[in-house]
Amino acid sequence: MASNQKTVLITGAGSGMGLHTAQTLALSGFKVYAGIRDPNGRNSHKSTRLREYVEGHGKTIEIIDLDIHQDASCQAAANKVIEKDGSIDVVIHNAAHLFVGFSEGYTPEQLQSSLNTNAVGAHRLNRAVLPYMRKQKNGILIYVGSGITNLMAPFTAPYVIGKAAFDALAESTAYEVSQFGIETSIMMPGVFMEGTSHFETAEFPKDEEVLKQYNRLKKDYDNYESGLRNLFRFGDAPIQGVADKIEELLLLPKGQKPLRVTVDYSDYLAEPGNAVRETLTERVFRIMNYSHLLKVKTDEN
Repeated sequence: MASNQKTVLITGAGSGMGLHTAQTLALSGFKVYAGIRDPNGRNSHKSTRLREYVEGHGKTIEIIDLDIHQDASCQAAANKVIEKDGSIDVVIHNAAHLFVGFSEGYTPEQLQSSLNTNAVGAHRLNRAVLPYMRKQKNGILIYVGSGITNLMAPFTAPYVIGKAAFDALAESTAYEVSQFGIETSIMMPGVFMEGTSHFETAEFPKDEEVLKQYNRLKKDYDNYESGLRNLFRFGDAPIQGVADKIEELLLLPKGQKPLRVTVDYSDYLAEPGNAVRETLTERVFRIMNYSHLLKVKTDEN
C-alpha cells in the first residue's frame, strides 16, 4: 500500500502498460487520474473496462479526457487534478505510438507525427503540470521510454527517433526541474510482444513506390516478429512487470529514485549503456561545475 495518497496523472491509460499501471496504482491506494482520449466516446469501452476493474476491487479511479496532441487538453487535465485534489504529485508519460517499416518509405509528415506523439506530447503536458510542481517544490515525472534508445532495432526508424527525442527531453528537463525538488525517472522497457496494443495499432510507411524498391529486404522484414521472439530465451515477458516497477519507484524515498531503470525479460540487454552514459555525464557535469544539477533539491540541501 502507498504510505500516503499521492495524486497520479497518467497518459495512454486505456491499454497496455498504461492500463496495467493505472490499475496497479489505483489498487495500491494512489489517487489515479487515468488519461484516455475521448473516454466517453470512441474509447468508452476502454474507460469502462478500467473503471469496472478498479471498482470491482473496491477502489476508485478518475477517468480524464487527455489528448497529448492538444495544449488545451493537457492544461485542462492539469487544472482538473489541482481543482479536485490541490496538488499533482506524479505524472507518468506513457502514451506512445509504434511505427514499423522501411525508413525511406515514411513520409516527412509521418516522421513529424511520431515526434508529436512520442516526444512533443510529453513536453505539452510538462508545460501544463510543471508550474504546479515548481510551486509545490515537489513532484515526480516518470517517462515510459524504451531500451531502443540505447540499442537500435531494425525497421522502426520513426519510433526510434521519437523515443530518442523523448529520452532527451526527459533527461534535459530533469537537470533543470531537480532544483525545484522535482524527481525524474526514465523507464526503459525491453521487448514486449503480448499485453500491449503496440503492434496491433502500429503505423506503416505510406510511400508505396519507395517500398517496391525494397523487395530485396522483404524476407528480412517478414521475419521481424520471429526475430524479436528469438530474444525471449528466459520465459514470458509479463507487461505487469512495468506497472510493478513504476509502483516500486514511487515508493522510494525522495532523492533515491534512479534516473533510468530497465524492465526487460528478453535478451535485449540495453542496461550496460545506461552505466556508461551516467558515468560520462557525471564527469562532464563535474568539469562544468554543474554537479548539483544531478541531485534533486530537498529541504535538506
